[in-house]
Amino acid sequence: MGMCKSSGGKFDMFGPYRSNIHERWSEKPNIRIDYYDEKTKKLLQQRWYGPDGLAIWDRDWAHGNAHHNHTFPHDHYWDWTKPPGKQRLEYKGPNNEKINLSKC
Repeated sequence: MGMCKSSGGKFDMFGPYRSNIHERWSEKPNIRIDYYDEKTKKLLQQRWYGPDGLAIWDRDWAHGNAHHNHTFPHDHYWDWTKPPGKQRLEYKGPNNEKINLSKC
């Protein structure tokens, strides 16, 4: 499955700016959810789900975490072998890039 083309479709969600997609599992496999700020309609996050419905990849376009100096967009991948709360990992490419351009 390519990261841009989710064979199960794309769905939009709207919510507050300082939030994100909470669903780590989807009943619909191979989908992508795009999360938008409910007020500005600005894209905040994208999440891709695999064939088992588990989250596999995130791209953060903006968020309100004041404790970190983030570059946007940046990517995260999911490792379900890690303990709960440590499964969403920061992507670092071979040259320390924060976004995987081959994923879209």
